[in-house]
Amino acid sequence: MAGVHAALTTNPATTVRNAGRGVAGMIDAAIAGEDTPAHIQMSRAANAVANASARDFGRATGTVVGNVALMAAPGAALSKTAALRQLRMARPRTIYEPPQIGWVRETTRSKKPWKAYNDTAPGARAGEAPTLMRTMADGSKRPVKFDGIQGDYVIDRKWSVIDRPHARAQILRQSEVLAEHRLIGTWEVPTPDQKIKALKLLKKMNVTNIHVKVVKP
Repeated sequence: MAGVHAALTTNPATTVRNAGRGVAGMIDAAIAGEDTPAHIQMSRAANAVANASARDFGRATGTVVGNVALMAAPGAALSKTAALRQLRMARPRTIYEPPQIGWVRETTRSKKPWKAYNDTAPGARAGEAPTLMRTMADGSKRPVKFDGIQGDYVIDRKWSVIDRPHARAQILRQSEVLAEHRLIGTWEVPTPDQKIKALKLLKKMNVTNIHVKVVKP
């Protein structure tokens, strides 16, 4: 959706023919993304078009972008749209339940800056930590803790990023439970230096479903 919006609004000199070519590629991406849960698609699309005007965006997120694409995309794009419709008719869409966020009592007490930083994460509750249930190899369930939640994103705050065994084990737990629930995680760190450390560590661990951003205390 963000790609279609960009193809039609980024360059004022874009012709209908060029827009059509761009939209055809966007529809390919839409077909490939059929298994992405709808609530994740909508969350990402909303962020991508947050600065668009009402005229750019249209009357509704789900259908109007497709209508705009059809008006701008002749030939190949129309055939791809038809293929997408046939695919939807032939294969029922998988419906994913919203993630079930649990809350556990947080017993860690400290007056150090990192504790106050963690406790003020978006969606945090005093004395509690949000959790997602992770399915183990034997079928049992175990909670994985985070610091906050905002929409479809669960948040973990890192005052200081370290590369040690227990930190790497936590990364794997978080990444696995996020993948199980088809969610994206966000690490919030206090400085650009900590963001660089976090990105290097996540890359080293081959973790791609946790994003990092700087949030100052």
